[in-house]
Amino acid sequence: MTPDPGPLHPSLPSAPSRRTLLQAGSLVLLLGTQQIARGATILAVRVWPAPEYSRVTIESDAELRFFVSSLANPDRTVVDISDVQADATFQKALETLRNDTGVLSRARIGQYRPDTARLVLELKGRAEAAAFALPPVGPYRHRLVIDLTPVDAD
Repeated sequence: MTPDPGPLHPSLPSAPSRRTLLQAGSLVLLLGTQQIARGATILAVRVWPAPEYSRVTIESDAELRFFVSSLANPDRTVVDISDVQADATFQKALETLRNDTGVLSRARIGQYRPDTARLVLELKGRAEAAAFALPPVGPYRHRLVIDLTPVDAD
């Protein structure tokens, strides 16, 4: 038998074993899955009605990804929020809204897809919706702001 000549390049560290790579990959996947499953938590939902427009804010512990669309007959604004669950916490925050204020008639939440909550803002009439995100400032955390501006029926 010939003796083992050793590594081909003694200055380079040896490659990790397949087992080590699989264990590290499993750990990364596990951590990623837990983070995705958690998503953002809704902390508060508020509305400020005014004759010119009504503002709805959704405060959360993480930045929200969202998509806004409008539907007619009946008039409503739909906000799909990714990585959020329409759970009891979100429902309870939504119940703090005074419905039937400004252009807003009623608000409701449901689970549109496993990873997306759908907020439906039922309106008293046609309104243009504009939405944007605000970073944390002072006592407020991440906020999704939805402005509903009434559109004249003329």
